[in-house]
Amino acid sequence: MRLLFVIAITKGHSMKIIPGILILLLSFNLMAAPAGERLAFVLGCINCHHQTPKQLINAPSLVIVQPYTLDELRILLKTGKTRDGRDLLASSSLMGIVATEQFIYMSDEEIQAVYDFLKNDWTAEKGLAEEAKIPLLYQANLPQ
Repeated sequence: MRLLFVIAITKGHSMKIIPGILILLLSFNLMAAPAGERLAFVLGCINCHHQTPKQLINAPSLVIVQPYTLDELRILLKTGKTRDGRDLLASSSLMGIVATEQFIYMSDEEIQAVYDFLKNDWTAEKGLAEEAKIPLLYQANLPQ
């Protein structure tokens, strides 16, 4: 959402239209840039890759994407194709399905935010901390 503010400098006059005054147009972007960490949790990246038992979803640690370039991650998230050319949709991987059915709608700004978070802030230790929550999240007996 963008708001347009009109400020009239009127040399002491009340705010009204006066011929010959200086008008300053300021445009403020009130929508904050998407937070990569928030998106990684909301979109389910953390859930599938670290909070779900491997017996249910055998997704690799998210550190797997740290060597990716931004363009490679964009391709993965929008097509389900890895940087080495594997087609995750063709192999019936959940990631391929999610990429082509959900992540395809991500904006470039959202992908950039997720990329920055995973590249700069996500660590193997954070992944292990999320995986430690699994017994609390899945109180029922898990399949062996």
